[in-house]
Amino acid sequence: MNCFEVQERIIDLIVGNIQPEEKELILEHINRCPSCAEDFYFIRQCIDVCCSCPDFEERDEYWEEFLVSVHERISLTKPKKPFPFHIVIPVAAGALGAFGLIYFLFFRPVPREVAQPQIPEINNKDPIYEVYELSPEEQQEFIKMVNQRYFGE
Repeated sequence: MNCFEVQERIIDLIVGNIQPEEKELILEHINRCPSCAEDFYFIRQCIDVCCSCPDFEERDEYWEEFLVSVHERISLTKPKKPFPFHIVIPVAAGALGAFGLIYFLFFRPVPREVAQPQIPEINNKDPIYEVYELSPEEQQEFIKMVNQRYFGE
């Protein structure tokens, strides 16, 4: 037998689910191969440790005691109180409203005066205002003269 076949059958050998002829072949291989022997002894030790564990017998009061201990642990922990948003939000809103009201009553900027268009004082001595004293025919003639001079019409 080769190592692969022996390693597949080691657990069967330890448990005892194997034919006697096959058992002899596997034991011969284990005696010759140090790697397979190491695996065999390791697996046998693991199974022996698992099987040698004493059976656990629970008492009748076990579950009752367990429930009582869980209840005690729960009752000893302080419950977390949620943050009191139902108090904080109205207080904050009231404070903001009060600050806004105080600002508009006491610190509100005074509206600026709107600048009125100032009509220049007419100085009758200024030649530009002589145009307003012309009759409509004279104004038309003056406009034609300006257009001819500056715009070439």
